[in-house]
Amino acid sequence: MSSGSAERSPGDRVRFFPFSAIVGMEEAKLALLVNAVNPLVGGVVLAGDKGTGKSTLVRAFAQVLPEQPVAKGCPYNCNPFNPSEMCDYHSELWSRGERVEYEYRRMRVVDLPLNATPDRVAGSIDVEQTIKTGRVAFKPGLLAEANRQILYIDEVNLLEDYIADLILDAAASGWNIVEREGVSFKHPSRFVLVGSMNPEEGMLRPQLLDRFGLYVPVEASMNPEERAEIVERVEEFARDPESFYKRGEPHERQIQERVSRARDLLGRVTIDRDLLRLVTSTVVKHGIKTHRAEIVIVRAAKAIAALEGRARVELEDVVKAMELALRHRLASKPFEEPKEKLEEVIRELTGEKPDKKDGGEGGGASTPWERGTPGPSGSGKSNRIEAFLKDFSEFPAAIGKVFLDDTRAGSRAPNRGSRAFRVTAVASLKGVPIDAIPPIGQQLADVDLPATLRASAASSLTVPITINPLSIRVRVRKEKLPVLHVLLLDTSGSMRVRKKISVAKSILRSLVEEAYPKRTYVSLVVFRGLE
Repeated sequence: MSSGSAERSPGDRVRFFPFSAIVGMEEAKLALLVNAVNPLVGGVVLAGDKGTGKSTLVRAFAQVLPEQPVAKGCPYNCNPFNPSEMCDYHSELWSRGERVEYEYRRMRVVDLPLNATPDRVAGSIDVEQTIKTGRVAFKPGLLAEANRQILYIDEVNLLEDYIADLILDAAASGWNIVEREGVSFKHPSRFVLVGSMNPEEGMLRPQLLDRFGLYVPVEASMNPEERAEIVERVEEFARDPESFYKRGEPHERQIQERVSRARDLLGRVTIDRDLLRLVTSTVVKHGIKTHRAEIVIVRAAKAIAALEGRARVELEDVVKAMELALRHRLASKPFEEPKEKLEEVIRELTGEKPDKKDGGEGGGASTPWERGTPGPSGSGKSNRIEAFLKDFSEFPAAIGKVFLDDTRAGSRAPNRGSRAFRVTAVASLKGVPIDAIPPIGQQLADVDLPATLRASAASSLTVPITINPLSIRVRVRKEKLPVLHVLLLDTSGSMRVRKKISVAKSILRSLVEEAYPKRTYVSLVVFRGLE
């Protein structure tokens, strides 16, 4: 076999379903390829129901990316030809005119677990080196491992906010900067950020969602032919992964070569001033305040043009980029689908009339692997409560509004994210560590070893270092507390009981649906008279 980028070693690439063999999901594939061409687009969120192939697509994605030169033995996967993407060690070699040894490595998926700590993500003290030398040494974390790779966060909507902030800050700047007690370090951290989530389990906070460049809804195909094709391919892959992959290997190689050419061309791609003004005016017209919107649109449009082999951005590239970049940024009214707002924006750009969906089955595939995906026919969620309340005038306050101000004084205002009404407790033995402090009294149940070693190294005069009682640090943890919603129902005979019960059932159902993804509790208390 030749030494090209499609070369495989035993046990490599065969473990995952081929990217080109995945049926449909064309918009999600395009979003991933755009980020592969230009990681500064800011990553992509794949949002859809469980079992729709989001994780399968991401793991297959790494297989179609070309090999890249990496500084030999570097834990940060440095670019040996670009000093702005080198760690301090290799940057110093470069500045002295010395040659940086390198090798070719295939990009891979680095998984970030939901229970990852800040030390594991950003990096922490190297305990072994610190004890041996008496000097604080840095141990790279996942952000170092993910440099020039794919950082994948499954169920990103359930990730702790402060961990998400660490990752998104590094993704935006391309650098991971660690400033902690006894540790001051920075290293390159440029990665293709991919998150997947099930909206039923709660949405990302708007502030975090905006930090992702692109957003793609992933829906299960409702085309019986496509679903049958999916079953056949999955079964064939399960029976003989090796032969299945070989059958589609030419398609995988074509995608690799396409990405390589697009990367080389990207720096020469230009966008006309008129198109740029069209982008910014559209963003302003629809009330999008963040500047990330137009920046991401332009970067994505250039990457799309490069993938098509063009050095000039055209209107169709801008339209595709807007479809990917604006869906999660368009403000929508209650019960208004963001998809409808996005279609309105696209019609304004292209001058098309409202699209009338046809119920066709879709065209044929251009290759045995590739097949189109029919457009989803999603429907908005109806307001079930409204019908019950239309003629019911005995409620003293609207649903969801504060009835007794003093009962919720000082509480946090709810937001549209998945963490509204969430309460936390500090100084618990459970939860996520957020700090390390000297022990209070004789409490030594949760010693933070890295923090203890940092404090000991700063005060110790001998090597190996010695740990004294004044250097011991214990963890401070933050734990989420359960939230309870209580619905009180007065069933007194004079209160039009039958209609009130109907209203209560509707409200209770709505509360339960809202509570499930947020993992909160709902209780119904029924009373009558003095009982």
